[in-house]
Amino acid sequence: MINPLVSIALCTYNGDKFLEEQLDSLVNQTYQNIEIIIIDDLSSDQTIEIIKRYVAKFETIHLHQNEVNLGYVKNFEKAIGLCNGEFIALCDQDDIWAYEKINLLFNNIENNALIYHDSEFIDDNGTPLGKNLSERLNMYEGSSSYPFFFYNSVSGHSMMFRKSLIESILPFNENYYHDWQIAIIATAHGGIKYLNQTLVKYRQHELSNTDFLRIKTKRAKKNKLTNLNWLKFAQSKLKNDFYLAEIISCLNDYDKVKIVSRMKLFQILLKNYNLLFYMKKKHPLFKKFKAFKISFF
Repeated sequence: MINPLVSIALCTYNGDKFLEEQLDSLVNQTYQNIEIIIIDDLSSDQTIEIIKRYVAKFETIHLHQNEVNLGYVKNFEKAIGLCNGEFIALCDQDDIWAYEKINLLFNNIENNALIYHDSEFIDDNGTPLGKNLSERLNMYEGSSSYPFFFYNSVSGHSMMFRKSLIESILPFNENYYHDWQIAIIATAHGGIKYLNQTLVKYRQHELSNTDFLRIKTKRAKKNKLTNLNWLKFAQSKLKNDFYLAEIISCLNDYDKVKIVSRMKLFQILLKNYNLLFYMKKKHPLFKKFKAFKISFF
C-alpha cells in the first residue's frame, strides 16, 4: 500500500545563505511519498537560482513565485492552499530537518489533527547551542484550547497537520503568528499530539523570521488590548467556549469597572491557571502570580 501524500510547504525570501542545507534535508526524507511546495516572496538574492537547480533534479519540488510581496503569514497561507497532500508539514528556509522526520510524524499522528516535535537550537554557523525548545517550554498535547490563550508551544517548523484542517484555519489573520492560529484551532478539530523527539535543527540568527528568543521578547511586551484582540480571534474559531467568553467579557470591561472587573478576571483565571499557564516551566505559585499580573497590571 502506498503511503498517503505528504506536502511540505516551504516559504522563501532572500534565503540563499542557508537554503541548500534545508533543501538537502527535504529531498532526503525517508518517507517515500512527498511533494515540496515552495512559494518565493520576491527574493532579490540567489534564492530562485538555487531552487531552480533543485527543481531540475527533483520532480517532487514545485516552485511558485509571487508577483507581489505577501509577507510571512500570507505566504504560508498561499503555500498551504496549494498543497495536495493528505498531510501538510510547514518548513522554514533556514533550518535542517532530520531525514526521518516525516516518517516519524506520519507513524505517530494517530487520530489527532496535528502532531509536532522538539527542536534543537543552532547558531548562524549550524553549531548546536546546547538547548532544545522543550527546555524553554512545556510541550502541550491534548484537546484543550486553554493553554493557547496566552502562549504557544507549537512552532510552525515542527508541525504536521491533516489537510482536513485547512477549511478551519484559512484564511490566516495577518496580526497573529500562523502557527499559533493553527495550533489553537487544531485543539477543537481532533487534538494535538507531541512527539518527544528532536527532528529539526532550529537556526537562530538576526535575519530569521522564527528567532525564538526575539519572538519570546516580543510576546512578553503584549498589552491588554493585544491579548483581547487575540482572544476575540480565538473565540471566532472556537464556538461555544463559555470560559473564553468570560475572560473576554472581563477584558472588555477592564477600564470601565476597574476593581470589580479585575477581581472577577483574577478569579476566572485562577480556575484553570494550571492549563492556562501550562507551557511556562514555572512553579505553580508563579503561575498564580501570572494570573494576578494579567488581571491587575
